[in-house]
Amino acid sequence: MSKSKTEAAKPATKKSIVLEMLREGSVSVQQIAEKLSISKQAAYSLIGDVKRGGVAVNGALKDGAMHYSVGEGKKPKAKAARAFGKGATVSDAPSFQTEAN
Repeated sequence: MSKSKTEAAKPATKKSIVLEMLREGSVSVQQIAEKLSISKQAAYSLIGDVKRGGVAVNGALKDGAMHYSVGEGKKPKAKAARAFGKGATVSDAPSFQTEAN
């Protein structure tokens, strides 16, 4: 038998919920922890997971607590943007001649 092409949608993960909250605007760790019924440390861990997923997360201190939101991606620095090995080349020949006696 073949499966139907419409399958049930996957339930939202905690990481996807945190990403959604960050995209909506500034959110504190306490707000994340309360919404997901988890500890503050677990909320920090989820923010780190979102960051490691390639999303630029910005933090700002507001009312004595850090508030996080999704921001623009960082632009690479000029030095980091250069390709490796584009500098001077190294020759296989020795730079000076030695005489054997």
